Amino acid sequence: MMKFSLIQIYNEVDGFVNGVWLQDHTGNLNSAIRKANETEKANSNRIKVAVVERIGGSAPNYCLLTNLKRLG
Repeated sequence: MMKFSLIQIYNEVDGFVNGVWLQDHTGNLNSAIRKANETEKANSNRIKVAVVERIGGSAPNYCLLTNLKRLG
């Protein structure tokens, strides 16, 4: 199983995103993308969510994260 992070997108340019961590996801890329889509839908599509490689660290990071490669 792979680990990914879901990021609320504030800005996206050429496949790289800036945003804030929402949650981690363990599974394959398709299940992570599905979870991102479900999260957008649960928020009435008022937010955009990207899947990126897992953000390291033992505690959630709510700082603005920049230049993350979007996987999905």
